[in-house]
Amino acid sequence: MTEAATPGRGRLGRLDALRGVAAVVVLVHHVSMTVPQIAAAYESSAGVTVYSVGWWATLSPLKVLLAGPEFVLVFFVLSGLVLVRSPLVARRNGARYDWVAYYVRRVIRLAVPVLVSVGLAVIWIVLVPRMVGAEGGPWLARQDTPDLGLDNLLREASIIGETRRPDINPPLWSLVWEMWFSLLLPVFVALAAFTRSLVGAPVRRVLLWAAFWCALASLGYVTTTQPLMYLPPFALGALLAANFDELQRCSDRLVERAGGRLLGWALATLGSLLLVAYWMLRPLTSGAWSDVTLSLRVAGAFVIVATVAFWPAAQRVRDQWPRQLLTWLGSISFSLYLVHFPIVVAFALLAGPGRWWLGALASVPLSLLMAQAMTRWVERPAQVYGTRAGASVSQRMSRLEQRK
Repeated sequence: MTEAATPGRGRLGRLDALRGVAAVVVLVHHVSMTVPQIAAAYESSAGVTVYSVGWWATLSPLKVLLAGPEFVLVFFVLSGLVLVRSPLVARRNGARYDWVAYYVRRVIRLAVPVLVSVGLAVIWIVLVPRMVGAEGGPWLARQDTPDLGLDNLLREASIIGETRRPDINPPLWSLVWEMWFSLLLPVFVALAAFTRSLVGAPVRRVLLWAAFWCALASLGYVTTTQPLMYLPPFALGALLAANFDELQRCSDRLVERAGGRLLGWALATLGSLLLVAYWMLRPLTSGAWSDVTLSLRVAGAFVIVATVAFWPAAQRVRDQWPRQLLTWLGSISFSLYLVHFPIVVAFALLAGPGRWWLGALASVPLSLLMAQAMTRWVERPAQVYGTRAGASVSQRMSRLEQRK
């Protein structure tokens, strides 16, 4: 859900691949929730049989392959890294960052695809009414009878001001925080620049600040304070952006040492385990401790993004995979995130209870095709128009200032 990494794009290309992987994980997560056994295990670990389908999908390390909500936080860290890096690079080069153009461009870039996605969701809901029975599992049951009233449509399309779960296109909950972060970007840029002003080795400095933001997120989870839960991941991405060059040099030196590559694999494993630690520990924790373990996914998202961004082997892994596939998934990731949910629900209902696999066979490829169409006909034109509109508004503002 981040913009393309324009500054130093070659060095950030692997982050585009990570963005694509994250979008696919969110899609697979929602498809898995149409399986009644998995949905029931997701709701509660009580009575989940060891080695059952629900156990493998929720309580084992394989949960990382279905960690949809957790990978949304990966999106947040990526947004913090990419968006904050642009004004910092401009500042470092002595250039003036055009904030007026940025705001116009960013609002249009987010708002237009969101508006279209809400319209598409309404069409799917009308075509396939949400008459869900209990046999479909608890997750599908929650998708029953979405409110298509005008007030609710406007609320979901506005993606700001409301933080409760949308019911027409539920993934839009995260766009609320994307928009707030986008509006507060100058604050995050200032915070990121401040981290560079502190004395100390770059890695130690980054670790201390990362610990602070993760602790703040933990407080948010324990107290159910949503801004503290969802804004620190953006700050963690901003932290990486502010210290990007130093961290890259440290990583390059580390890889040359004995055990450096092993450390990279260890960090990748650690990030994945932190991302799903809550699920593996859920049978053993309760109350505040459960909230604390849930907050570990923030640290996991940070470690994953940092590892992919700075570990040279991540580029080699990307090159060894079908590179064009990862590049394509990265290019359609935002649209895929926006359009897939109502498609998954619609085909799960059409397939009927016990035939979730049939719904998946239809919804997954159709979601990818719709995402490609959305990218081509909505998202990219919105980016082009947003860039032009931002430049136009900025020029008009400059002329007004010159006349004063």
